Amino acid sequence: MIPKNTIDEIFETVKIEEVVADFVSLKKRGVNLLGLCPFHNEKTPSFTVSPAKGIYKCFGCGEGGNSVSFLMDKEHYSYPEALKYLAKKYNIEIIEEELTAEQTEMANEKDSLYILSTYAKNFFTEKLWDTDEGKNIGLNYFSERGYTNEIIKKFELGYSPKKKDIFTQTALKSSYSEDYIIKSGLGFNIENQGTIDRFRERVMFPIHSFSGRILGFGGRALNPNAKAKYQNSPESLIYNKSKILYGIFFAKNAISKNNNCYIVEGYTDVISLHQKGVENVVSASGTSLTLDQIKLINRFTKNITILFDGDAAGVKASFRGVDMILKEGMNVKVVPFPENEDPDSYAQKKSSEEFASFLNNHSTDFITYKTKILNTESEQDPIKRVAIIKDIIKSISLIPDYLTRTEYCKVCSKLLDVKESVLLRDIDQQRKQISTKLISQDIIIKEKPKRFSNNIKLKKYEEEIIRIILNYGNEIISFEKDKVSVAEFITNELMSDKIKINNTPHDEIYNAINNIVISQKKINQAYFISHTNTEINKLCIDLLSNQHVISDNWALKHKIYTGRENQNLRKTAEKAVLSLKLQHVEDKIQIIQKKIQQNTSATQELNILKNLIMIKNQISLKIGRSSS
Repeated sequence: MIPKNTIDEIFETVKIEEVVADFVSLKKRGVNLLGLCPFHNEKTPSFTVSPAKGIYKCFGCGEGGNSVSFLMDKEHYSYPEALKYLAKKYNIEIIEEELTAEQTEMANEKDSLYILSTYAKNFFTEKLWDTDEGKNIGLNYFSERGYTNEIIKKFELGYSPKKKDIFTQTALKSSYSEDYIIKSGLGFNIENQGTIDRFRERVMFPIHSFSGRILGFGGRALNPNAKAKYQNSPESLIYNKSKILYGIFFAKNAISKNNNCYIVEGYTDVISLHQKGVENVVSASGTSLTLDQIKLINRFTKNITILFDGDAAGVKASFRGVDMILKEGMNVKVVPFPENEDPDSYAQKKSSEEFASFLNNHSTDFITYKTKILNTESEQDPIKRVAIIKDIIKSISLIPDYLTRTEYCKVCSKLLDVKESVLLRDIDQQRKQISTKLISQDIIIKEKPKRFSNNIKLKKYEEEIIRIILNYGNEIISFEKDKVSVAEFITNELMSDKIKINNTPHDEIYNAINNIVISQKKINQAYFISHTNTEINKLCIDLLSNQHVISDNWALKHKIYTGRENQNLRKTAEKAVLSLKLQHVEDKIQIIQKKIQQNTSATQELNILKNLIMIKNQISLKIGRSSS
């Protein structure tokens, strides 16, 4: 475990422009540096590096972060790996903290399982290439599937012999623990027989981690009498099937480059597509797609294309997983294959060019595809049609972006012959039900649930408050009798009117800022830029990023007043505070108006309403906004 003081030293030492310059050609542009974005294809540079703030931001694709997140996104390092890379670059010694006895035991067990899994992979590849049984059975099977030696070696495919305990006995002779053989799932104990191999007479597919380590195996039976065609490693300390995708290690760079990820059903589909030159492909390894797997893909792209088998059952089985993808705000397309074909079999029959062309030409938006499939089945049955419409509405309602939902409604309205307004109304109702359900669940879980506002304007004004503090919090502004920092002025103003920041993660950022002000310390941008909470980290970097920076020399040369906010920070801070106060007042007015509608004789509420409207008008006047 890397100590916190070492992490702090790394962040203090690192220069973002030097780290990025190892991968991107940068040119000076005012106080910043500009280059072509490494995360998407662009001809005009929009990738900006701010040495002063220690951040980067692409105004084309939206990617942004610090030195560590740059390495994690560009080179696909884990957080510790990125820190170690930077430490090595800047000659910072890392003396890792001593772990507790429990942590040490777990770490040792993990290491032992990783070592054993690598040994097993080498054992299976050796048996495939260097034994008669492996060549005649395993290698022959791969050859019949059309796999080249290069692709077999790339995916480190292997063979497990017929003998029931050959791996176990070989591993024991090589001083590997029987306990770890069982814990890894490579073997299991049978009473009166001892430990025997899990995989026997099977071709072996090693399952690689994100960084390329062996986590487990999938084994395909070659004996027609085998109980199960495929057998997978059970879950262990290093293998959690819901959090890994088969092929992700080989696909991650291609997914980023192509800005799209193909999802197929099994191991052979992945390998066949790779052999046809389609490398941005992964598989859920026979399990239903999970949220963790979707989030893993989301690190590289917002676009997913699912390659459906040609049978209707396979298509419908995938619908649930697709709804989960839509809920994450990702884009989903599908490519249905001809009847009785799957990606593997179809790829075998086509050239690389033909297969790539098929994928491009048959890629269809999922919602449209789902609507057509289900609509075809309904025939003239009105009950079935209603059920289909409800199913489509449910899927569209999961999409977080309003404009996307609206566009889908237009398309589905034509396909289903249902008025667009009806679809939109029912989708809104569905989203309200989902929201109510989530709130109810939150109340059950938490005794004192925190109030979260759904008011978009309120979120916007809260974000503006934080943006100003992060950028100018330490700057001093003058009043008639006093001088205070921008951060002090804003926090004191909000505190005096008992206004709280309610939305996540604004509340956590603001609370941290408030604690800094109370302790009379300065706002440290680096603290928020290097925050361990990625949501806070990303938001703060976005708020600290300015797309257009006008140099002072340019302004003087042309004698142009740019009207930049930092030239009148008092006005900027006051307007931000007043705008937030005004929104809170308007929210209160709405609440009181509803109470009055329910009880027309509510005299007390009427008096409160009058006072609130007066306050609203006063604030509106101060910020030059219409009070209507």
